[in-house]
Amino acid sequence: MCDINLPSVILAGGRSQRMNRKDKSFLEVGDKTLLDMTIERLQLQSRRVAINTNSYSSQYKRYGLPILHDQVGGFYGPLAGILTAMKWAGDIGYEKVVTVAVDTPLFPENLLDELYKKMEGSNSDIVIAASLKDHKQTKDLHPVFGLWKTYLYNDLRKELERGVRKVTLWSEKHKTSSVCFANDLIDPFFNINTPEDIKLFKENLKKK
Repeated sequence: MCDINLPSVILAGGRSQRMNRKDKSFLEVGDKTLLDMTIERLQLQSRRVAINTNSYSSQYKRYGLPILHDQVGGFYGPLAGILTAMKWAGDIGYEKVVTVAVDTPLFPENLLDELYKKMEGSNSDIVIAASLKDHKQTKDLHPVFGLWKTYLYNDLRKELERGVRKVTLWSEKHKTSSVCFANDLIDPFFNINTPEDIKLFKENLKKK
């Protein structure tokens, strides 16, 4: 676990339309679900972990973690989850919060550490993860993986009420930086959206 003290929230509130509306949190890879894998990796980096979901399934309760339902209704996407994460972290006394996605369980093991160092060094309000795209020198942003200052809560809520849904459309209005992570044998930000993705994910894990 890193020395920094940052709360973190797993965003698991998607509608899983390309997964026939199955809850991606409980898709199985071997003897673990995607949520199992995400929690294990995140708890190595963060002392306080919560789950953001709009599901009321009892399956979530077995982890013994705070369950956070969206602050705004209507399936507004990941920005609603980020808003909810800010509210939770602010309410328990933190000025920053990290978010990760449940369908991307191989995110970097030094994610929180690197996001924090970038925020401290750049004095940014938001730091978003990125990776090199197709081995080129262009960045591919992964805006659900970010470190957010919680004082932005009121501004984000107003923007959601105005109809903003895209993370970068909102974040670019603030002092935002990014951290570029290496793309190893398995893309650490490979996310699972379709049944085909889960097959590819399993195949890639065998190569690791």
